[in-house]
Amino acid sequence: MGYDPYENAIPAPEFPISSIDFEHGGALPTRAWAHGGHISPALSIGPLPEGTKSVLLTVFDPDAPIAGGFWHWLAILPVGLTELEAGIRLPESVLRYRNSVGGTGYTGAAPPAGTGTHRYFFAATALDVEHLDLPPEASPAALQFTAIGHVLGRAILVGTATPDED
Repeated sequence: MGYDPYENAIPAPEFPISSIDFEHGGALPTRAWAHGGHISPALSIGPLPEGTKSVLLTVFDPDAPIAGGFWHWLAILPVGLTELEAGIRLPESVLRYRNSVGGTGYTGAAPPAGTGTHRYFFAATALDVEHLDLPPEASPAALQFTAIGHVLGRAILVGTATPDED
């Protein structure tokens, strides 16, 4: 497999993240794929580190056959929203940022044929602020960069998807 996108990230204490829909390193359910309906998997985040005021939730595919990988989901959750049901529609009050296709919701897995197994990094980053001072159209890089000085901990859950043709 390819590189770990969090290998060079600022070190942060780990906390738990899990899903009833897939195991760490296991296959994403079909409904979490683009052809399965773009249904986000259920996630359970925490307990969170002391002092957490929000959680930056991201889903990233570093194996996408484009420079810079593919961002599937970016949002800042309030601390009270850490049990996410499958297919959750985040409340309007949640700060959502544009993913790689320009949407502000979850975009399902869609690895192109011939590109092998893709890894989807579901990352929850505990922040010491309620929000980051960025507009919704801010890039994923700007979001990650702005969060650096506010990170209290990080949880990562990896799901996989392999095109049928591989």
